[in-house]
Amino acid sequence: MPSVPNTIGAWARRRAGGEITEVRDVSWRWTGSRVWELTRGDAARFFLKVAPTPDRYTRETHAYRHAVPALGHAHAPALVDSDPGRLALLLTAVPGRTGPPDQRDVEGQEEHGDRTERYRQAGCLLRRLHDACDAATAGGTDRWAAGRRADAERQAAALSDAGVLDAAERQLILDQAAVLHLLPPLPAGFLHGDLGEHHFLWDAAGPRLALVGFAQARAGCAAEDLVRMVYGPWQPDRALRTAFLRGYGRELTDAERYALPALAALDAAGAMERGVRHGDGEAVERARGVIAALVERAGLKV
Repeated sequence: MPSVPNTIGAWARRRAGGEITEVRDVSWRWTGSRVWELTRGDAARFFLKVAPTPDRYTRETHAYRHAVPALGHAHAPALVDSDPGRLALLLTAVPGRTGPPDQRDVEGQEEHGDRTERYRQAGCLLRRLHDACDAATAGGTDRWAAGRRADAERQAAALSDAGVLDAAERQLILDQAAVLHLLPPLPAGFLHGDLGEHHFLWDAAGPRLALVGFAQARAGCAAEDLVRMVYGPWQPDRALRTAFLRGYGRELTDAERYALPALAALDAAGAMERGVRHGDGEAVERARGVIAALVERAGLKV
């Protein structure tokens, strides 16, 4: 099997149930995972994924076995098989295209309705995922908040040492981490962990949305899955927020609204630290933009 290590290729071929006639490397540069699209002789498609660490393999396998099926047929890939020795997963393919939506019709006009429908369906699917397991914040709220604060302190120190974080930015991250201890318990859920348009798979013929990319799935506070949308596409386009929450089936609680700036600061610190470590300048700049906005407008409401 071209470009796939022999032992993994042989395993995937057996599990796919037929001869593989086409192989395409579709790995993302910054994730650390190796991913290949496999096409069987009858045109059935699969994705073979080798996780970069045992932790990411365990998270993703657990998600596909215990939570992702709640999304329903064709709304997410299905796990064909997994191999802990190889850190490998074999997944079915679902129809659609991933990445930012094509927002122009044949006349060159923006198809805003298509994008809001994506977000409405994303809200529906995320609510199913959040409710898929009896999720609780790992170790209780106090332990969760303490863990997030410890992560923030470590990341802020590393970023300061690397010269990419100034004193005001570092203080914002630490102050926001402390806020989590002051909040009442937040609604819990089984999180996607990396929700965004890069993990939306849109089938225009449906029209139907599928979610992919569950390597960071885990139990946690539901609002953690909303941070990158709140401080991303929802900022310039409130209609996306309205559509998503309509699909999600509820508004944010007051506690979630107060938690979001803190969660955004911690998410940005983590993204910036990973970006520095992997040389991903684009991720560093995106995270820096979120932190700069929080510094300028502390306590920003959704």
